[in-house]
Amino acid sequence: MKDVTKEFINAESEFLKSNGSEKSVEKLYDIIYFLEDVKEPTFDEEFILAKIYNMLGSNIFASKIMARSLEKSDVIQTAKLKELESKIHSRDIWNIKIYRDLRDSKIKKASTKLTVEDFIISQTNHGSYDVKISEKIKNIVILNKNVPNEAVWGDNACFVFSEKKPDLYILLLLSEYIIWLGQIKDEILYFYNGSDIIGKLQNVSTDWFDGLRVFNFYISIDENDSFNTQITLYDYLQNDYGFRLKIENFIFKQIEYDPIL
Repeated sequence: MKDVTKEFINAESEFLKSNGSEKSVEKLYDIIYFLEDVKEPTFDEEFILAKIYNMLGSNIFASKIMARSLEKSDVIQTAKLKELESKIHSRDIWNIKIYRDLRDSKIKKASTKLTVEDFIISQTNHGSYDVKISEKIKNIVILNKNVPNEAVWGDNACFVFSEKKPDLYILLLLSEYIIWLGQIKDEILYFYNGSDIIGKLQNVSTDWFDGLRVFNFYISIDENDSFNTQITLYDYLQNDYGFRLKIENFIFKQIEYDPIL
């Protein structure tokens, strides 16, 4: 990127004039990706990065950058940071639009194909079993989204739990089930549009599906070998309003929006 300041001014102008169009958001994210790769950013580069994060609704990231810059800023630079900090704190956090780069979500991804050797089984203190996925598998595709194979809440990454020790048949079925979870799209659109859900949008389409973000998921295998799945997602078209999708085997059971999410 030859002139990041000029690129930012143009992208900022387009973003404001278009009321946050998808293309303008993509241009701002291109600048983010460029600046995050700079090993020793200047003050101006860090300031631009903080401003972009603020514009896109990611104030936590903006604040972290400003805190880092304040440690080495001069008087004039400190004044600029304090002014931006004041603007951030004056905003209503409950009415901040969060913008995401949706380009990757529109790319068709290959489902995660696991072998029996990719499953690591261990018994818990309660007699049930954890079924972890090998660390060599970096991402698990769920609803065409890459879900990192890593812990969500700080514990060891584990997405599958079983009341009894899974045999070879269950592991093979589990592998096929994860492939299916990666591919489902029309099924969830049909279920969503046909359900009476509090807080739902009317007649959603591919744009809604592409904007979904998977926060986490788990599969619980009961004594009858049924797969009970819960996926926690964020609805981009409703400013990342969170909801839970519940599936039993291959049948959609419930979508429930949760304001706490």
